Amino acid sequence: MFGSIYYSGAASTTGEQMAGGDLMSTLYSIGLLVIMFVVFYFLLIRPQRKRDKELKQQMASLAVGDKVVTIGGLVGLVANIKDDEITISTSAANTLVTFTKSSIQTVIRRDDIGKTPVEPEKTGFFGKKKSAKEKEE
Repeated sequence: MFGSIYYSGAASTTGEQMAGGDLMSTLYSIGLLVIMFVVFYFLLIRPQRKRDKELKQQMASLAVGDKVVTIGGLVGLVANIKDDEITISTSAANTLVTFTKSSIQTVIRRDDIGKTPVEPEKTGFFGKKKSAKEKEE
């Protein structure tokens, strides 16, 4: 009789320990999933939303004379804008092609056409400015 009580108590303790271990492993797994989702959000979802927002703003401010690049890679100047259609001039022969606004990938403002991008200042390791001697190398 005494031995059976001891045995049942040991079995319940072992069962409780196993249940606690199962709970910890479940919480650990859920924690890893949450961390993976957060990393996925900051590396993929958030930058894509930012690009989409910028393109939407560019499309809202699109004007005749702006340079555009379509999804298919066609480059030209905007000649006409209607509700959802944009007509672009694609070559020196003024070939006119009409696209929907959703097919525009990049917009270059007419004020920015012909400007050369500013070259960033060359820096060394950890962002320290290079001396004139190091720049020559």
